[in-house]
Amino acid sequence: MNPSAPIVCWSCRGPTPAGLFCVTCNALLPPEPGLDAFGLFGLEPEFALDLTLLERRQRELQKQLHPDLFAKRGATERRLSLEWTTRINEAAPTLTDPVARAAYLLTRLGWEARHSAPDPEFLEEVMERREILEEVDPLAPDALARLAALKKDARNRIETEVAQVAACFRTLPPSPPPASLLPIARLLDRMRYHRRYLEELERLEERAFEAE
Repeated sequence: MNPSAPIVCWSCRGPTPAGLFCVTCNALLPPEPGLDAFGLFGLEPEFALDLTLLERRQRELQKQLHPDLFAKRGATERRLSLEWTTRINEAAPTLTDPVARAAYLLTRLGWEARHSAPDPEFLEEVMERREILEEVDPLAPDALARLAALKKDARNRIETEVAQVAACFRTLPPSPPPASLLPIARLLDRMRYHRRYLEELERLEERAFEAE
């Protein structure tokens, strides 16, 4: 996390760079107003993240801010430690998961659901996949083989959509208008759907295993 403009320490009232601790009295500082999930880990706001770097910085922050380290400090620092820890634990999964990360970036860029529009091609695909799912009998001899093939296809589609989302984010103009975000929002809808579809397939697979 990169320090920004100086602030006034709540403890010693002296000036200190924004960050984790006051440079004068070493008191734990509150998170900066407006600090988002990317800024929390000192990362650029982009879809193509270095997840290894994210994990390393998460561990570093957790080691510095764990509530156990502040158990004998004052009430303010104990509260701030819990606040930092909560934010870290919420932000890390958001950035790690490609679906959540894409949604977070869209919100960050000002995307709102009202900008969306139906995607007829996607709606047709949903109907077709629903029909395929309804045709799968988990008690049939070939159920596991059919489900394995459908799961592989769903995973491949998710991987393709993640790559497409990454490409779309790379080509966005500065301060993108809502229209330029629509393709990403539509891909995000597909990713979410294919994840739910995959979960349904896994439930059917469990039933098929139980029937053997």
